[in-house]
Parts: sequence; C-alpha cells; structure tokens
Amino acid sequence: MKKILTVLCLVFLVVNLAAIFDDYEPSARARAMGGAYYSVSDDANAVFYNPAGLNSSANNIIIGYSKIFDNDFQVLNTVALSMQLPRKLGTLGIGLQSMDVDFLDVSILSEKIYALSHSFNILNDIHSNLDIGYTFNMYHLSIDGFGEQPAFGINLGALATVHQRTQIGFTITNLNNPSVGEDGAHDLPQKMSIGISYHPYTDVITSLELKKTMNSKTEIHAGAEAKIVEMLTLRCGVRSEPTSYSMGARFDMYNIVVDYGFNTHTIDSTHHFSIGYKF
Repeated sequence: MKKILTVLCLVFLVVNLAAIFDDYEPSARARAMGGAYYSVSDDANAVFYNPAGLNSSANNIIIGYSKIFDNDFQVLNTVALSMQLPRKLGTLGIGLQSMDVDFLDVSILSEKIYALSHSFNILNDIHSNLDIGYTFNMYHLSIDGFGEQPAFGINLGALATVHQRTQIGFTITNLNNPSVGEDGAHDLPQKMSIGISYHPYTDVITSLELKKTMNSKTEIHAGAEAKIVEMLTLRCGVRSEPTSYSMGARFDMYNIVVDYGFNTHTIDSTHHFSIGYKF
C-alpha cells in the first residue's frame, strides 16, 4: 500500500510540474543558448525545433541525455539523424525523444515522440536563401495504471537567410491540434515561434526569439555562442516564463562533437549532455 501511495503521489507531482509532452529542450546546444534555437537550427536536432534548418545540416547523428530538474527518476533521452537526399531533393531528418519517469522499479510515466522531417530549398540567390520544412510526429503516452495513448502532430517551419549574416526562423508546432486521452481530453501544446539570429563575426552567433504556447504567456529567449579556439565553443543564454539562465560548451574532435548544456530553473537545475558524429 505504501508503494502504491508513493507512486500515485509521484504521478501527481510529475503531471503538475510539467504538462504532457512539454518542451523539455531536447538539444544540449539549444539548452545552453536559452532555447533561442529556432532561427539557428543547423544540425540533426533541427527535427525537434525548426525542420527547415535540416537543409543547412550536414549528414550527422546526435545522441543526448539529461536528468530533468536533476531528478534521478525523470530522464530524457534523444536521438536525431539528418541525411542529405540526392539530386537536390532536400534533407531527411529522423528523431526520437523519450522522457521516462521510473520510481521503485515501476515505470510510472513514459512520453515518446517519433519524428520524421523533410526540408527543401525554394529560393537561393546571391543575397538570400529560403528553406521550408515539415515534421510528422507520432506521440506515445503511457501512464502506469491508465494504459497507452497515441496521437499524431504536424509541425511546419521556415528559415530565411538574408545577406549571409542574418537568419529569420518561424515555426508552428502541432498545427493540427492533436490530443490524447479518452475523447481527446488533453490537447497537446500548440506553439508558434519566431526568431532572428545574427553572425557579427565568423563562428559567432547571437539569437533572439519569441515563443507563444496557446493559453500561456509569450516567452522571450536569447542566446549566444562563440568559437574560442578550433576545438572549443562557449555558449550562454537566458529565457523568461520562468526566468532561467543557461550556459554550455562544445568540444570538436575530428568528426566527433560533444555538447554540454546547463540551465537554472525555479524547481532545480538541469544538466544536458550529447555526442554527435558527422559523416
């Protein structure tokens, strides 16, 4: 009985601390930049942010791991892969995001997102570039004692480059308003994001973005990264709603990339690690 009560209390705690399929920041790089990543997205993790950015990504795979709010029982795992298609057909992206809550050897809650993305170019001239992308998400929710619930969502994204140094990104998440639960009791979060990033110097990026989740306050995200030496890049960021500060680093070793991101939170801090390979 004590174990059952503990599990029920923990389910209540988790559900109230984070909405179902909340934004867990699946990229260590994005986390370090305060989440200001929708106008930057240029690696495989674009599948989770702005799918249009995949067209700027080389062939690469990224595997990530973090403990949400430094909780041993709440773990986020991610895998993202991007592949250039032949004959200018664009870029294909595949992603898996898994957030699991385990306690006393019991799997209390599991949220999984299986993502398939495609990005392609519609404008490319000497002064500007415009890529468009879309993502099909399959959501899978499993709560101990309540069964499993699937849902399907569609994301759209655009990424424009102006005069080589400025990028403008725009995304809509869950355009089709998917829901889970009996009779669609829980709507998954619909979001719109718009941002601008600027490259004042080579290997330096600054980014400012606005994110609006329906029925929530508008969030402000800002971040920056700078390559200090050939193998080391440093990052920092800040966001609102709630206020959070972040930092991180990237280590490049041949075709292997190791990223670390850290952010504060009103609940607790989160450390995020990832390793990537370019091929």
